Amino acid sequence: MKKSKFLIAGIFALIICYLFITLGMAGAVNATNSSSSAVSASSIASPSISSSESRSAVDKAYQCLENQIKNKTVSSISLQEAIYGLLALGSKKNLQDKIDGEKSSSENCWPKTGCTIKESAQVALAYKSNENILKWLLSKNATSNDLNWYLEIDISNHIPAECTLKYDNSEKKINIVEDMRITGNPGNCLSISSSGYWLAVRENCYDKEIQISCNQDFITTLLYEKKSGGTIYVLPDTNSAVALGTTSEKVSVKCFKSGNTCDYEGSLWAALTLFKNGKNINAFVPYLIALADNNQKYFPSSFLYALTGSEDHYSNIVQNQKQGRVWKMISTPYGEYYDTSLAMLALGKSSSVELENAKNYLLSIQTNEGCWNNNNIRDTAFLLYSGWPKNSAGGGEGGTTPSCELVTGQSCENSNECTGAGGSVLSNFHCSGFNICCSIEVQKQSCSALNGLICSANKECDGRTASSADGTCCLDSCVDIPEEDTCEILGGTCRTACEDNEEENTAEVCTGESVCCEEKTEPEKNYTWLIILLVILIILAVLAIIFRNKIKIWWFKFKGKAKVSPVVRSGMPPAELSSYKPMQPSYRPSPSSYAPRTPIRMPMRKPSASSVKDKEMEETLKKLKEMSK
Repeated sequence: MKKSKFLIAGIFALIICYLFITLGMAGAVNATNSSSSAVSASSIASPSISSSESRSAVDKAYQCLENQIKNKTVSSISLQEAIYGLLALGSKKNLQDKIDGEKSSSENCWPKTGCTIKESAQVALAYKSNENILKWLLSKNATSNDLNWYLEIDISNHIPAECTLKYDNSEKKINIVEDMRITGNPGNCLSISSSGYWLAVRENCYDKEIQISCNQDFITTLLYEKKSGGTIYVLPDTNSAVALGTTSEKVSVKCFKSGNTCDYEGSLWAALTLFKNGKNINAFVPYLIALADNNQKYFPSSFLYALTGSEDHYSNIVQNQKQGRVWKMISTPYGEYYDTSLAMLALGKSSSVELENAKNYLLSIQTNEGCWNNNNIRDTAFLLYSGWPKNSAGGGEGGTTPSCELVTGQSCENSNECTGAGGSVLSNFHCSGFNICCSIEVQKQSCSALNGLICSANKECDGRTASSADGTCCLDSCVDIPEEDTCEILGGTCRTACEDNEEENTAEVCTGESVCCEEKTEPEKNYTWLIILLVILIILAVLAIIFRNKIKIWWFKFKGKAKVSPVVRSGMPPAELSSYKPMQPSYRPSPSSYAPRTPIRMPMRKPSASSVKDKEMEETLKKLKEMSK
């Protein structure tokens, strides 16, 4: 009997606690959902962020990256995570141990399971003492056979002329007629092009020097195109001579090969790494430029702007930004965070609104911990290195190189802008990203001096752009940014209606009448309420044990089984007990006045039902009294 009553009280307490827990967890989930909605709403635009807020958010991102890395063992870190982590954070033991452990035992290349040009170049970029790695990269260069090359001879006054070609210890005569077409026999290394205006250079004569002399003032230059045809590119260097003077031209076109094939992506990274280390990479640029259209997924303009300073590549970068937020190339193998990092590296120190918008947007979509892309180490490290770099110079044997901007008068600049302004490249100083250390600080022209306009944040340039002191300068006209599909750029799917396992994201745009659908995510659980309620449950259980007897009495009263009433003697009405008093005789009779009487027996009465209940009540009260002792 005791156990069953105590069990009922315990179940009652558990039901109350369950209700509290349910309500508490519902509140926690609602709070989490509200927080998620706030984040989603904040990602609709790229709001301006104050410098203090920006610094705090960047510090949080670096701390998040540190936390993600320090909890990983060397074996659980990928080579890519280690490389980008080292670029962002500088020397870290577990990162450097990972890179050192992946080095080939026979060569200065990475990874040991099969050296690649890309990853070896990236390691060289992260390691500041890297001459042995650079030597290995250079050993992989080879002549590219992917291009057609042409020699152009232009007579200054556009009059007929006779020219002599010298190569292989022989001379060949050609004539340039009035309309500048070429006639004659140019020899074994050259042939007249189908148009008749140029001399095609045969592959077996690449790297041979050809000397040209004409009887009129003339200019010579080299042109190239892809084997499949298309755009004709002109080398930036031209040579001129007066009549009977001499110029010299040589086709030198290189790439970095994996096996017998040119590796375009590897060549981008290798050329950039060699360039930042002061090596001449002119022979690699034609291949990279001509094949860029075939390899847009690797975002070649971000590399080529750093290597050449061409405004065409600058325009291509800013025009590929999606809705003023991020960059994501078609068929990119690495995603929007990687591509955005490349764009920010290329824009570097520019004051372009595209760079500022990207940074503001990225800071508005950090995870709760401060990282990006679900706390992805590679993407977080690459974004920090490209957008908010520290002065750390990386790792590797031999220590680090000094920072360029710590020296008065020096500045990290685009190489071509540096040399164009009269500066010189200082390869013994460190600059983050794609910039090099320049002996002077480049002073750019203002946009108004370039006769251009700075487009507002909600507009873009419809035409040519240029980098200026004010930012991206539009040399044509500014137009409204057209509505563009941002849903699939950021990982969603455009559908007419979301599926059961998806939810609609109203923050992103789909073209047409489609809606943006994303996979449903489990809300982040908050266990604070659960812990508090478990503590309350334990306290209630302890109190129930201590005051168990009083709880039982209360329970009996609550159930109506314990009603206290006076004990009534048999034969006496209960209502008369309180007023009854025994009568006192007025005199004492003598014994003689009494006559003997026969005793009268009262008839036996059967116990009533009420008396039986009274007896049971007495027993109950007695038991309760004993239990309360």
